[in-house]
Amino acid sequence: MPQQQPNILFIMADQFRTATMTGLGDGIETPNIDRIRRMSVFFPMAACNSPLCTPSRASLATGKLPHHCGVIAHDANLPLDQKTYYQALRKAGYRVSVVGKTDLHKETRFIGRKGDLPVIYQIGFTDPHETEGKMNCARILRTTADGEPSPLGPYQARLLDKNPDLLKRLNAAYMSYMKGGKEKQVYKSWESELPDEDFLDNFIGSESCAFLKKVDDEAPWHLLASFAGPHNPWDPPASEFEKTKDVNYPLPPQDDLAGKPEWIKRRAAVQSRGLTREDLLDTKRHYAASVAVIDRWVGEMLDILERRNLMDNTVIIFTADHGEMMGDHNLFEKTVMYEGALRIPMLVHLPGMGQARESKALVTLMDLAPTLMDLAGASYDPNDLDAKSFLRALEGAEQSPHEVQQSELMNTIMLFDGRYKWIRSFNDSSELYDLQEDPNELRNCIVEHPEVIQRLQKYTFRA
Repeated sequence: MPQQQPNILFIMADQFRTATMTGLGDGIETPNIDRIRRMSVFFPMAACNSPLCTPSRASLATGKLPHHCGVIAHDANLPLDQKTYYQALRKAGYRVSVVGKTDLHKETRFIGRKGDLPVIYQIGFTDPHETEGKMNCARILRTTADGEPSPLGPYQARLLDKNPDLLKRLNAAYMSYMKGGKEKQVYKSWESELPDEDFLDNFIGSESCAFLKKVDDEAPWHLLASFAGPHNPWDPPASEFEKTKDVNYPLPPQDDLAGKPEWIKRRAAVQSRGLTREDLLDTKRHYAASVAVIDRWVGEMLDILERRNLMDNTVIIFTADHGEMMGDHNLFEKTVMYEGALRIPMLVHLPGMGQARESKALVTLMDLAPTLMDLAGASYDPNDLDAKSFLRALEGAEQSPHEVQQSELMNTIMLFDGRYKWIRSFNDSSELYDLQEDPNELRNCIVEHPEVIQRLQKYTFRA
């Protein structure tokens, strides 16, 4: 552990799967994220505690599983009686900043013109600049007395101040995309309606860099640079798509969905209606371009740390709230327990680390809460948490914080022991995958291995 309280640069993407990092399967290049990876511990088995934005981020904030922190649904608010690691860092003397999406007070979607409503201070931030998320950045939910759009947050305020037509154009494109019924094609992608400088993640990246350029050394700081992408809709800036539009990215193996529960089959039929392999390739090219925006800003942030000589006392993290299916099993988005949605990048650099290391520890996103509190010297009661600190794994110990990983949704739970993954559906058939023999999860082997289910049963409630 460093001799003084370290600064913490916590970079989070939204809906970014582990396989997206360079060389891990998607064929996408992430050169600046690779800069972090080359000096970090990489946890290839890291998982989110819910493959859904709001519960996942609530688990991270509190160090508790979704059902314990009171946030199991998407459009929910984190109960304000829940303790957060942001509060613990504040009490330990930190400036606690966020730029970007938090999803911790989701119900109204209004976050204030400056992204600093009183609730965000209650959650623990001292220097907040919260922004809208990807699906909300285009919604026009508030209007003036004259019927003109009124901003939900700082990003919409930026667009409206510059030219109200920018928000109206964005709204028209997103509302067309989100139309329900048989017309909806979740895989639909296009180049952004906006000038490059007005793209949401460019706004978040620029504001994050502004914080890093000006923050002083009077107190240790924590910056959560929380990007809105590469969450769908996949509408990257035209300049980025120009670089990916002709790349032949690898596509997932085709899956006949034998052994999958009926709710998965129904969802796949809707999400992949009319989808061709060329359509999927086009979607992946737009996803890759959306990733490139984030990767470029990661490089800008690292450059600032280097110029300001801050690398020697800064913890750097790159992760995501959950993954993205991107056509695996004919599915998109998240809210399923398959690898594409469950596995998240987890890179952690501690001051003094000079080279890459890989750990097979079964860490989860919520485990960052006690780990960061340990690094910051913040006080907390480990008995209050479901999360476990993995500081010892960062320091080289060969141990996992958990015997099994757990992830939750309203209709399923997932337990993974390092080889076998049990997906327990509450209202449909359940699944078991041997990820050692079947990493693509094409064969449900639950009938052959009742002993595995019996062993994993002790980690959850009985039927």
